[in-house]
Amino acid sequence: QLSMAQPSPERVPSPAEQEWAGPEALCPGWLEDEAPDGDVPGDSGDPDGATQAFERLQSALCQEGLPPTLDCSAEPRTGFGPLDVTVCILGSPTAFLPVLLEGGTRCPGAMVLCLSPTWASRVPSESCPGAWSLLLSQGVSFKVGGHSALETFVPPRRANYVTGTLAPGEPEGGWVGELARDLDCPTGGSAPLAHRLEDPLLTRCVLAARANLPVPPTLAFVLGARGDLPAELEVPGVRLVRLQDPQGQDSLVQEE
Repeated sequence: QLSMAQPSPERVPSPAEQEWAGPEALCPGWLEDEAPDGDVPGDSGDPDGATQAFERLQSALCQEGLPPTLDCSAEPRTGFGPLDVTVCILGSPTAFLPVLLEGGTRCPGAMVLCLSPTWASRVPSESCPGAWSLLLSQGVSFKVGGHSALETFVPPRRANYVTGTLAPGEPEGGWVGELARDLDCPTGGSAPLAHRLEDPLLTRCVLAARANLPVPPTLAFVLGARGDLPAELEVPGVRLVRLQDPQGQDSLVQEE
């Protein structure tokens, strides 16, 4: 028996959902180059990966049960000066999401996520000769309750502290490391430091030789010369074997 009940009317989106900052706010016209089969080309409307990063942020917020990001970019925010706190997170939106949410609770509006190198610029520092200041023209700011907003800043907002996904293997590692290089504000690391920390051999050498800490017995085969390692390595627990040519070294490897 068919039900005679009238179909329920379509749900009216809430104001927050209506103001959701979708990909169009990041890359206007990103759907204009849509392929005939409905697939959006990966690099036609999102050359710097901002749209994909923004979508990952929305997915992460949804998984945490938090509201989507609002698009407030049409009304630029003004009035930021050198005394205003701006903690800038460069790169991946998911790696630092807990930090962004906690920072938004403790200091609303001070945490700003930069998803694209086009959202920031480097200018010579006025206070530290030879250093650079990082200025943000756009970013996602976080507030109490997990609320976030895509905002533009006029004039650009100066960062007081900078960190981000600096690891070499990260997709954003290249531009993040470049923006965070030689800044006049404190940073949460650097690309060279991240490279060193992710190198097990170099890390063990530093811990054993400089900190006098025990490390697991290590036998390392290194191809060619490495400028970050001393020519004569004398580190307790670490033996380094240099291979000048990968061909014909089987006997040496077996001997060691």
